[in-house]
Amino acid sequence: MKERRDWNQMRDSIIGLGEESSRRTYYPELLARVTQLEAAQESLRQSEANLRVLFNSLHDAVIVHDFEGRVLEVNDAMLAMYGVDQKSCRTYNLMDYSAPSVGDQGLEAKFHEIWSTLRSEGHALFRWKARRPLSPGLDFDVEVSLRQAFWFGQEAVVAVVRDISERLRLEAMLHQAQKLDSLGQLAGGVAHDTNNMLGVIIGYTDLLLEDAPAATPLANDLEQIRKAALHSADLTRQLLAFARKQPINPQVVDLNVLVESTHKMLRRLIGEQHALVWKPSTTLWSVWIDPSQVDQIVTNLAVNARDALGSGGTITLETANVQVDETYAHQHPDAKPGDYVVLTVTDDGHGMTPEVQARIFDPFFTTKGLGRGTGLGLATVYGIVRQNEGFISVYSALGEGTTFRIHLPKHLGENPGAQEAEVALKGGKETLLLVEDEEALLELAQRILEGAGYRVMSSSRPIEALHLMETNSEPIALLVTDLIMPGLNGSELYQRIHASRPEVRPLFLSGYPADTITLQELSEKRAGFLQKPFTRPALLAKVREILDA
Repeated sequence: MKERRDWNQMRDSIIGLGEESSRRTYYPELLARVTQLEAAQESLRQSEANLRVLFNSLHDAVIVHDFEGRVLEVNDAMLAMYGVDQKSCRTYNLMDYSAPSVGDQGLEAKFHEIWSTLRSEGHALFRWKARRPLSPGLDFDVEVSLRQAFWFGQEAVVAVVRDISERLRLEAMLHQAQKLDSLGQLAGGVAHDTNNMLGVIIGYTDLLLEDAPAATPLANDLEQIRKAALHSADLTRQLLAFARKQPINPQVVDLNVLVESTHKMLRRLIGEQHALVWKPSTTLWSVWIDPSQVDQIVTNLAVNARDALGSGGTITLETANVQVDETYAHQHPDAKPGDYVVLTVTDDGHGMTPEVQARIFDPFFTTKGLGRGTGLGLATVYGIVRQNEGFISVYSALGEGTTFRIHLPKHLGENPGAQEAEVALKGGKETLLLVEDEEALLELAQRILEGAGYRVMSSSRPIEALHLMETNSEPIALLVTDLIMPGLNGSELYQRIHASRPEVRPLFLSGYPADTITLQELSEKRAGFLQKPFTRPALLAKVREILDA
């Protein structure tokens, strides 16, 4: 009040004294006060500008709105997030910025429920499906934090909105990786025990087939047993491929050559009612991959495409060189920037819904009828591609078909040379040390090797095998050992033997080697590897190959 009275007195005095006298008497004070007022106004403008800078520097969107859903103020992050500008943002209300998964009336009721909670508790935090008003089909997930406030004297709500789409994608990837790891643990146990038993079945069947007269009911029955056992082994390998635990023998390959070699098989596989189109790139980079894995990729994708076509349609296979940049890699979390060879498999079938697309790589997930699929085909493809440092992109829509693009890294090194010549199936007279903790498989392998002329020292326990080595002075040409055993694993057993007898070469047997030994270690140890379950010819050929190397 004192300040206002002083100003009134100054006004009256100025009028009474006249211009000249009032200028001399009050002008200095008036100027000082006007200067103070201008300084205060400038300070207020600076403060407001600073607050605006802070407001617009926030990464999260901020929306100030009333309890009717009308927008009062927004920051720059909100404009970018929702695709609007300062002029248009207030023409929309909160309903326009939300994706109505429960209909407009249900959405309005949901707003009132949230605001009721906000009034009673003073704050609220929840997830929401947001929408860009100018791009209705591009909904996205957000996390919203609400606080009750007053805005220019009226009751209002301050909403801080965070786009969590990327976080949810990464969480989904983590969930997928965890499922992959869990299945890997399961696959490892299944592969180790099941492959041992399958090896016994296949091995003894091979021995019986040698003695069975050809073209007899007995020989036919034995062939059926062998065929069923090998099919079971293929299922185990599919589990391992999905879990990225499958033993592999990568080589430098031309994808065009490998896909071309499967053409006749694919023609029979998809049937005459479907067209198969092959479009190889004229200049294609090499890739580093096990050729058998390419067969698995092509076969599984072709079968998947065939089943999507129904009574007729076209399957197209293409190859190309592609450079993946940072922008594309950011949009596809599995991808890394670099050069890739891309195998594309496209069908013009019925396509997939987004819900199905989200699960196509899940193990045992299938949309096929009972008995028509294991649900491991695409899971196998996923595991193989990831094992080889690649990634997959999928494009599909109902009624528009499906496209799978398999990206495999361009090979930058030289080809160390794959073993192409088949090793003759023959035996020998050398002494071998055989170690296998599964008694039935130990007995079978010993019988096969001794039947081929080798002298075999065998043991089911690694420690006992070391004792055999120490108490026997005769030269041992080869250690044939299981990789996964109690006490000492096969790699550790070889290290102990190598310390005293460096001339001994190892041949490791396993259906699940990934957590025990790597390809690099196999190379460093000059070791051989034979995947379980193995056949009699495969065992004899691998033993002879290592001894003759």
